[in-house]
Amino acid sequence: MNGLVKAEFRKIFSTNMWWGLLIPGALITLGFAAGGAWIGSLGAQVRDIDEQVPLALPLFASGMTFGTLFSALVGVIGVTGEYRHRTITTTYLTAGSRDSVLVAKLVAYAGLGAIYGVASALFGSLGAILGSGGEGFPSAVSWLAICAVGVVSSVLWAVFGVGLGALVGNQLGAVLGLLLYTQVVEGVLAGILRSNGAEEVPPFLPYTAGNDMTMDLALNLFFGDLPERLTNSPLVAPLRQGLTEAAPIWWASALIFLGYAVLMVVAGSVAGKQRDIT
Repeated sequence: MNGLVKAEFRKIFSTNMWWGLLIPGALITLGFAAGGAWIGSLGAQVRDIDEQVPLALPLFASGMTFGTLFSALVGVIGVTGEYRHRTITTTYLTAGSRDSVLVAKLVAYAGLGAIYGVASALFGSLGAILGSGGEGFPSAVSWLAICAVGVVSSVLWAVFGVGLGALVGNQLGAVLGLLLYTQVVEGVLAGILRSNGAEEVPPFLPYTAGNDMTMDLALNLFFGDLPERLTNSPLVAPLRQGLTEAAPIWWASALIFLGYAVLMVVAGSVAGKQRDIT
C-alpha cells in the first residue's frame, strides 16, 4: 500500500495540475479576506459604530469554502485523468486490487486537499492583515478555528472528488457535473424546497452542508466577537438569528458532508469494479 500511495504522489507532483488549481483557490481566499477586513475597517468611520468590525472572519471563511471547490476538482481530475489517458489499465495491473488503488488515491488526494486548505488559510491570513492594516483583527482563537475547520473541509471535498471521479469515469462529465450541481442545480433545488415550505431540507444537501461546516462556525464566532452594544442592536440581532439558526451547528454539517463523501467513495468503488478498462 505504501508503494501505491507513493506512486500516486509521484503522479500528482509530476504534472502542473496540482499547483494550477492551488493558485486560484488561494488567491480567492486572499481576496475575500482582504475585502472583508477593508470593509470592516470602515466601521471606524461610521457613527454609532466607531470601531473596526471583524468582517474579515466570515469573508475569510467564505473564501475558504469557495476554495474547497478546487480541492474537489483536483480529486475528480486526478482519477478521471487516468481513464482519459488510458493509464488506468497499467495502474490496476500493477496493484493488488482496484480497491487498493482507490484507497491509495484517497490517501494521496486527501493529503493534497490538506495542502490546499493550509495554503488558503495562509493566503487568507495575509489578505486580512493587508486589508485591515493589522488593526481590528479578529481574535486569534476564532481565526485559528476557521483555519482548522477550513482545512478539514478541503480534505473532505478532495475525498468527495475522488469518489465522484471513480463513479463517473469520464473527465468532462465529472467536472461539468460537479460545477453545474454546486453552482446551479443545488441552488435551484434549494429555492424550490424553500418555496414549498421545506426550509429545513436545504441545509442537508451536499454542497450546502459542505459549506455550512465552515460558515456556521465563522458566523457564530463573528457575532460572538462583536461588542455587546452591536450584537443587541435592532439591526444586528435579527440578522444574527436569521443567519446562525438557518443551518445545523457546524459540526453536524461536517458529519452530514462526511456521510456524503463516504457514500460517494462507496459508489465509486462499486462502479470502478464494474467498469471495463480494456
